[in-house]
Amino acid sequence: MAGQSGTCPTCGNSIVIPILDYRGRLIDPTSGQIIKPDPHPVHAYAAAGHKAPQIVAGTGLNDRIIRCPRCSRANPLASNNCAGCGLPFTMEGTVADSISGSNSWAVASLVLGIVGIPASCVVIPPVLAIIFGIIALRAPAQATGKTPGTGLAIAGIVLGAIGICLSAYILSGWRF
Repeated sequence: MAGQSGTCPTCGNSIVIPILDYRGRLIDPTSGQIIKPDPHPVHAYAAAGHKAPQIVAGTGLNDRIIRCPRCSRANPLASNNCAGCGLPFTMEGTVADSISGSNSWAVASLVLGIVGIPASCVVIPPVLAIIFGIIALRAPAQATGKTPGTGLAIAGIVLGAIGICLSAYILSGWRF
């Protein structure tokens, strides 16, 4: 729908759907200029009609929230994705890390932890699994109050520790 005219389902304004370039930037199709982030992210999905996120009144007097059309969760107005189900509200929300709801460091930790067990004679993957897992656990929490990928990070740290123990056993020639 990029480049086509549409009507915003929440405010009724007539808009032109922006173009998403290969760098993830929003481009105004009429001028070719980069668009600055809009404080009302729903406009990026104006052509979605009844499936578009809705801006509704929040709990406060002047407070407004985005209601997710998939899971009905209330999200802050500046959200790019639903905190509950990960549905993207904006073009920026379609970036892979935003959608996945996880954290790249946690995924890397788990993968290195898994690789570190069969490759027990090499100490580097298990050590990196532990380091990446710690970095993932220190990531800031999202709107849900949870850090994404916590379980993956913990699994990566545990597998990394097992990999280091196996490496120590194999490389030192310990016999129990």
